[in-house]
Amino acid sequence: MSILVNAYSTVTNPPAIHFPCERLNQRGLDDPELMEHLNGFIGYVMQAGDGQMNARRYALYRHIQRVKHQFSFEIEEDKLNEFAAWGWQANVIVYMPDGTIRNPNGVVLQYPDGNIDLDADVPYPAEALQRKAKSEQYLETLGLHTPISLPPVVAESEVVLRTPDEVAKRALAVMLTSIQAESFRDDEAIDPMEFEERCPMGVAALSDNERDFIHSKQPTEQDIVNMSWRYEALLPLQWAINWQAELPFADSVCDVSSLVEKGMQFSEQGITTVTLRSVSELLDALDLHYRLHWIARDFRIKEKQLPASIMEGVIQERHHALNWLTCFENADWDDVDTPT
Repeated sequence: MSILVNAYSTVTNPPAIHFPCERLNQRGLDDPELMEHLNGFIGYVMQAGDGQMNARRYALYRHIQRVKHQFSFEIEEDKLNEFAAWGWQANVIVYMPDGTIRNPNGVVLQYPDGNIDLDADVPYPAEALQRKAKSEQYLETLGLHTPISLPPVVAESEVVLRTPDEVAKRALAVMLTSIQAESFRDDEAIDPMEFEERCPMGVAALSDNERDFIHSKQPTEQDIVNMSWRYEALLPLQWAINWQAELPFADSVCDVSSLVEKGMQFSEQGITTVTLRSVSELLDALDLHYRLHWIARDFRIKEKQLPASIMEGVIQERHHALNWLTCFENADWDDVDTPT
């Protein structure tokens, strides 16, 4: 008896199909209809049953957001074990004709009525699970703990990074915004034309919110505070392109003078050769700050004193920058979210 299987893979380069099947269809993100289909699939997941968010539903939602390939097969029932081996390598979730969503072994992750099996393993690439474990072990040494259910971040086999040139220009834009926030705070607003003259690349890369802020005649106090914190987002951006040697632990504010000196140096010399750090380094930083952000928010929600070893404002800004860098939800700078 043959079974229709729809498999949704998050990896950029899925392994070759080596199991016996009738291959009906494969499409990637270059097919404009796939994105519409995935949005509909997200709706199916989120609206099942009571429609309330839970850890399983959130995991499925994130998986579908990262899908890069959809496969449709007809497979004989006695060949599903061979499919499973491929499915774990391709990091797929499976939609079956009965409306269930399953992992590659066929274990149900969510039923059509929204019920879930909490013992079922949600698929994640092995490298992502290893990174999660490494972050957890490090945090344990500091006396900091996150729930086991907190998922890993995107894996090397899944991630799409901003280009080095994009990161460099974004760093310059963030630098200018932060400098203007500082000048507003001191009641010595800088004429935007001065930015144009000294750092045209940074001005050209400003987001809509940043441009409005820099040209603002009377920004709100909250806007000034928010944009002043952007220096903390600037540090991981400069670190990512090797303009800073280290990304120290998030227990103190950054050295602003070092960031501005380095940014202006590259602005004046021109951005010629810029390279990103290794994908592994970038994702290590993302995973760690994702977990630190959960800890900081948990302490705040429970109205407990934050551990002296972490600063939520610093973590928030770093998480924002690292999510942008790794194209989280494909959001532009102004729209980057930092859920935990």
